[in-house]
Amino acid sequence: MRRIIFIVLFTLLAGSVFSQENVLGSFLSPNVPVEAIPKDLALPDNVLPYLKKEFNDSIGKKASFDVQFKIVMLVTKITNVPSKKYDFLEEIITWDVRSYMKTEQKSIIVSPDARVLAINDLVKSKDNKYIETLVNIIERDTSLHPRIAAAKALPLLGDVKGIVPKLVDLLRNQYGASRAKFKEEDTRRFEDDRVAQAIIETLGDIGDPRAFPVLLQTVMNPDRHRDETVKAAWEAMKKLKW
Repeated sequence: MRRIIFIVLFTLLAGSVFSQENVLGSFLSPNVPVEAIPKDLALPDNVLPYLKKEFNDSIGKKASFDVQFKIVMLVTKITNVPSKKYDFLEEIITWDVRSYMKTEQKSIIVSPDARVLAINDLVKSKDNKYIETLVNIIERDTSLHPRIAAAKALPLLGDVKGIVPKLVDLLRNQYGASRAKFKEEDTRRFEDDRVAQAIIETLGDIGDPRAFPVLLQTVMNPDRHRDETVKAAWEAMKKLKW
């Protein structure tokens, strides 16, 4: 393993596109763990075409989730400013949602862990054009962790007060505040309530008083949520900036 890592680092220093592709391909090998990717690795934008091709080729293949996670990890290592990597990360994040729209079949195509990693790197762009992307994930995705990550990441994109009404609507109508009594054994409802908690925490971080009615509705109807979600609503109300 040490020999593989040494060869990889030496080739990266060589700098040619061809050698970079060989190195990146080595990282994507099933025999190389994701931990082998150096934490301080810095890549240029010109590796994006190769990583995009490898990502597209991974769709539908056996063990594709591991490869997809490694590809996203490598994309996060691109250091150009500005960088085209953020648009590629957006494609990865929305891949499943876009597939739903084409086929009406809600199956998981892209690794949820890879999408969470992509979301956490996307917000480093500080570009508010991606706000709608994250809201779309909260509203339409079916995987738990990308929805939670999207909800928590929203405030990191800057001024997001404009989407408070949308978050309030999602919390009220899609994520439990106006739904029937909560049942923990209902897996989908349990997951939805974890997303509701993340939305509530984000509304608290934003601090917009327009969130007060739905937060109050949440605490006044504790039988519709987990205890953790109700407690989060109490804490969020304390953070509102009147």
